Amino acid sequence: MGPIMVVRPLLLAFVTLLLVSLGPAPGFAKQKAGGEPGQPKNEITAKVASNYIALPKLHMPVEVDANRQFRALELEVWLLPKDEQNLALARTGKKAIMEVLRDDMIAFNWEAFQDSKAGPEVAKKLVAASVEKACGAKLDDVLIKTLLLK
Repeated sequence: MGPIMVVRPLLLAFVTLLLVSLGPAPGFAKQKAGGEPGQPKNEITAKVASNYIALPKLHMPVEVDANRQFRALELEVWLLPKDEQNLALARTGKKAIMEVLRDDMIAFNWEAFQDSKAGPEVAKKLVAASVEKACGAKLDDVLIKTLLLK
């Protein structure tokens, strides 16, 4: 065995010691998502088009059974009225819409929202009926932005 075979482990130990003492490069450190102002957030933000109406996020308890157990329901919707007249009706009756919607959602069976496919469709129909009951506005579409049953 030659002198190169003896020097190789010493050289490897020296390089390893040098790299460990310098520490990791600043670019390799993993940072938390959204931890700094310049970091991207996990939530997608969207702006409502002028012909849509964004209702405030609705947080409400929903009764689960006769033992007075409750679950939290969170709902955020965008409304698309049929025309300008219905748009004006819905905009002026936003507060009334929220009150009627809260009452209708609390009275509705919570299990309907539990299904991931049928739940949003049931919520859309319920929101459309609540809007018509509250201010008389007819809707083309209801977009569900958030529907969570916790």
